[in-house]
Amino acid sequence: MRSRIISGVCAAIVVAAFPSTINAAASQVTVTMDAVSSSGQTGTAKFSRIGGDYITVAIDIAGEPSGAKEPAMIHAGSCSDKKPVPKVTLNPVVKGKSITTQTGPTLSPGAYAIMVHKDTGAGMNTIVSCGEFELQ
Repeated sequence: MRSRIISGVCAAIVVAAFPSTINAAASQVTVTMDAVSSSGQTGTAKFSRIGGDYITVAIDIAGEPSGAKEPAMIHAGSCSDKKPVPKVTLNPVVKGKSITTQTGPTLSPGAYAIMVHKDTGAGMNTIVSCGEFELQ
């Protein structure tokens, strides 16, 4: 998994790529979404500051099954070790896309994973795509 560090401090989002640290102020940060559970669903999640305290998270996933409506959430932890209760519920991924805009920051500093679940109900236990980031 590729990790990114995202800072919700005032006006800038700070990115650092591991293992080296690159601190650069940006208005947009992209997190790579990797396939999980042999789903073949890969893509990106982009965090964008759109003014004031509003943050948009735009998920773009290739390989989503036709007719699917897959829940998307931000969990504390990592893709391999998530906390069970989501910190932020995003709009579901439909036709490979999800866009959620809300006031931010809503997360405390720490490690997080953006997870796309197979579906509601029993499918919530199956993660089909995941990307990791760290908030400073």
